[in-house]
Amino acid sequence: MVKTLLIFCLGIFFIANAFNHFFNKHTLVEYAEKRNLLAPKLMVHLSGLLLLFGGLTLITKWMFYYGIAGLCIFLVIATFSIHRFWLERSRDMKMLEFTHFLKNIAIIIELLYIAETFEP
Repeated sequence: MVKTLLIFCLGIFFIANAFNHFFNKHTLVEYAEKRNLLAPKLMVHLSGLLLLFGGLTLITKWMFYYGIAGLCIFLVIATFSIHRFWLERSRDMKMLEFTHFLKNIAIIIELLYIAETFEP
């Protein structure tokens, strides 16, 4: 029961982030452009869709493994293309990006654990 509730909350987390991608896309596109991401506008839209799909799969358990795979793909791309702390010159920005980098790695590990222990 607790695990189900926690997975539900994680699904809400991803859905909230998807809405952020849709409603604050201008800001996120600017950020992606600063990071020299290929096709920033398209990537923000696609990542929003992946976040929404992944979040819904966690909540509904429908296409569960595909949702986790999509979230992991998004997180790996975001981690290594957006949160490149090793390129930052400012100590504060380096620390901020390093924190986001580690957060994404932790979420990937959490998603893989959920996939491994999921019982349909």
